[in-house]
Amino acid sequence: MGSSSAAYIGIDLTCTPAKPSACAVLGERGEFLDASVQRADQNIIDYVLSFRPAIVAIDSPLGFPRGMCCLEDSCPCESVHDFKGRTAERELLRSGVRLYITTKKTFIKPMIYRAIRIAETLRVDGIEAIEVYPYAAKRALFGPDIPPKTTRAGIEFLRERLLLLVPDLGGSGERLTHDVCDALLAAHTAWLHSAGRTVSYGDADEVPIVAPVSA
Repeated sequence: MGSSSAAYIGIDLTCTPAKPSACAVLGERGEFLDASVQRADQNIIDYVLSFRPAIVAIDSPLGFPRGMCCLEDSCPCESVHDFKGRTAERELLRSGVRLYITTKKTFIKPMIYRAIRIAETLRVDGIEAIEVYPYAAKRALFGPDIPPKTTRAGIEFLRERLLLLVPDLGGSGERLTHDVCDALLAAHTAWLHSAGRTVSYGDADEVPIVAPVSA
C-alpha cells in the first residue's frame, strides 16, 4: 500500500460495516495497484487517503431527489419530480440499466447515508468523489449480453474481461470476487472520467451518475 500522484479508487460499498466493502486501486495508466476489503467507515476513508487518489468512485447514490433533504418519512421534504427517484436513475432505466430507485422507501437507505458521509469526508480532504453504478459500466463496456452476476458464468465473464481491460491485473484472478470486480469497474470508471471518457446522467440539481462512454 502506498501513495500515488494519480490513483483512482473504486468502492463497492455495503449498507453496514458488518459486511465488508471491496475497494480497488488503479494507477495513472489504469493499471492495477491494489485491492482490499474494509469494514468501518473510518477504515475505508483511511485506506482511500493512504493513496491520495485523484478521484474515488463510490457504488451508491450520493444524493437525494431534488426537493428532498433526507430519506426520512418523518420529514416533510418531498421530490419535485412527477416520477420516483432521481433524473439520472430514470435516464438509466430508460436505457435498459436496472437499478435501485432513491426514495424514502428504499431498503438501501443506510448505504446511501453511509456513502454520503464518506464522500463528504473525502471531499473535505480535496478528493473528488463521484457516484457510479457498476452495471451501467458493464453495459457500456461489454454490451447488454451479460450473464447474471450471481452465477459462475457471470463471475467468469467479469474476470475474463477485467483481465483484458486492466493492465497488471494478471495473477489476481483468485482475488476477483464479484464485489472486487465491481470495485475494479468503479475504479476504471474513475480513471476514464479523468480522461473525459465518461458520460454523466442526470441534471445539474442532483448528483449525477457517471458511466463510461459506450464502446
